[in-house]
Amino acid sequence: MTVIFIVIAVIGIATILVVGRQGGLPEVGPELRPEVDSLDPQFDVVFRGYRMDEVDAVIQTLRADNDRLRGELHTDD
Repeated sequence: MTVIFIVIAVIGIATILVVGRQGGLPEVGPELRPEVDSLDPQFDVVFRGYRMDEVDAVIQTLRADNDRLRGELHTDD
């Protein structure tokens, strides 16, 4: 049983060393997503949900569209 824990620890340490030398994974920004559709947004899934920067960008776009449409509605009266 102790041998299993030692093997798991060695594998874990080796993995940490390999990932540490590579500098980790690069960050992927929303501009790198292929074929982003504003009518059907899709978000990258991360450990605790969706990427907040992608969601914030879509919300900002929707707010701008909403403000523009409200302005057009009030100018038509």
